[in-house]
Amino acid sequence: MSDPTSEVQSESPGSRTGFLSWLIIGLVLMTALSLLAVHLPERLKLILVYAVVYGLVAGAMLSTLAVKTGLTVTRGILLTIVILTIAGQGLVLYLSHQRYQAATLRQFKLDQTTLVIDRMFATGEPPEDPQARKEYDQVLEQFQAAKKERQEKKEHLLKISSYLEHRISPVAQLNAPWPLLFWLVELTLCCVAAVWASRQVTQPAALDSEPIETALTDQESTES
Repeated sequence: MSDPTSEVQSESPGSRTGFLSWLIIGLVLMTALSLLAVHLPERLKLILVYAVVYGLVAGAMLSTLAVKTGLTVTRGILLTIVILTIAGQGLVLYLSHQRYQAATLRQFKLDQTTLVIDRMFATGEPPEDPQARKEYDQVLEQFQAAKKERQEKKEHLLKISSYLEHRISPVAQLNAPWPLLFWLVELTLCCVAAVWASRQVTQPAALDSEPIETALTDQESTES
C-alpha cells in the first residue's frame, strides 16, 4: 500500500514547477496585454469599460493558462491573478504616463516664443535713458515671471497626477486627489472582473470532471 505522504512529496516539486511555468508565461502575457492596451486608439479607451474589459481578458487568459498547465485554480492562484492584474494595470498607467509626458514636452518645444525673447534680452543692450531703462527693467521682470510660471506649469503637467486629470477630462474636470481615487475604483473593478472571469473559466472544467469522478466512485462501489 502506498504512503500518502510520499505521494504528496513526489507531487510537490511538479506542482511548484507547474506554478513557476504558469507564473513566468503569465507575466509575459500580461506584459503583452498591457502594451496592447496602451497602444489602443483613444476612442476605444472608454472610462471604466476599458479597465473592466482588461480585467475580463486578464482573468480568462491566466485561468485558462493555469488549467492548460494542469493547475487547480485555488484561492492562491486567484490571489496571484489579482496581483498580476494590478501589476498589469500599473504598467499600463506607467507607459501611458510616459507617452503623455513625451507629447507634453513636444508641445513645449514647438513653442519657441520664450526662447526667442530670452535670446533677445541676452544679446541686446539695456537703454541708457533712465526712463527707457526703467521700462526695460519692468518688461524684463515681467518676462522672467512669465518664464518661471511657464516652467512651473511644465513641471506640473509632467506629473502623474496631471496625467490622471487629463485622462478623465472628457468625462469630468476634477482636481487631485479625485482622479487618483477614480483610477483606484477602476483598478478595483478590474480585479473583480478578473476574478469573475477566472470563475467562469474554471467552473465548466469542474462540472466536466464531476461525471468522471462519479463514474469512478460507482465503479469502485460495484467492485467492492
